[in-house]
Parts: sequence; structure tokens; C-alpha cells
Amino acid sequence: MREILIVLAVAGSVLFSGCASVGERMHGVLGTSIREIEVSRVKSVQMVVPGDRDAVYTAVLAELKKAGRYIYRRERNEGVIAFYMSAENTTVAGVFLRGLEGGKTEIEIASPSSYARDTVREELSALLPPPEPERKPSAVPEENDTKPTVGADEQETSG
Repeated sequence: MREILIVLAVAGSVLFSGCASVGERMHGVLGTSIREIEVSRVKSVQMVVPGDRDAVYTAVLAELKKAGRYIYRRERNEGVIAFYMSAENTTVAGVFLRGLEGGKTEIEIASPSSYARDTVREELSALLPPPEPERKPSAVPEENDTKPTVGADEQETSG
């Protein structure tokens, strides 16, 4: 009995030691870890969209589902969505959301694959407001833009 307790104590200390939390270790065992995505955040792409974080989270989740992404981990309170590009393509990618001032949210798209990052950025660009149309110059000159003209009585006469 004493040997079993020693083995359990050693196994427990090995399990609970290290840098990763127990929760993250369990996610690793279950295949839902986001460690690889977090490491790839140094190469992430960002975009800022209007709306609070919760509303943007819901919209991002809907866009990812519409695109056929296989979502394996959702943490609304943390602003994290982790997914595979599809059920067959197990390239990992993730979206990290951060609320900003002024009712805006930053979307950070991370993946070890640049193709996945760019593809997801393109899909989520639907959440961006449309660009404002370019202001075309008016055909009618404004008051300050009129050029002085020489009147008939001011023209020089040759003679």
C-alpha cells in the first residue's frame, strides 16, 4: 500500500510540475490545446472592427461556422476561438478578441500557417464596415475657386 502511495505522489508531482497549467495539460491530452496558436501570435494579423467584444465574438463565430471551420475550443470570457481549417484539414488557427475604447474590438488571427491566417482574415473582412466612397471633386467651382476673368472693357486695345 505504501508503494502505491509513493507512486501516486511521484506521478502527481510530475503531472502538476512545469510551466503549463493543469488545465492546459488536460487540453493537450484531449486535443484541444491552443499552445501552438499562442506561440504563433508573434506572426498574427490584426484588424479593428466596430462593436463590443461580445457582439464581435458572436459575429466571428458565425463567420467561422459559415466558412466550414471545425471549432474545437470556445472561451467567450477570454475572447478566444480555436479551430481547425476543416474537419479534414487539421491546420490549427485561432482568433483572439480584445475590447478597445470607443466601442471597437481588435481581432487577432493567429496560426502557424500563413495561408490559414490570410484565408481567415479574408473571411472575417466581411465584419469590417465598407470603405467610405472617395469624394469626387465637384463640377461646379466653389466661390474661392473662381479665377478672375478679364472683362471686355479691361482688354488692351492695340493701336
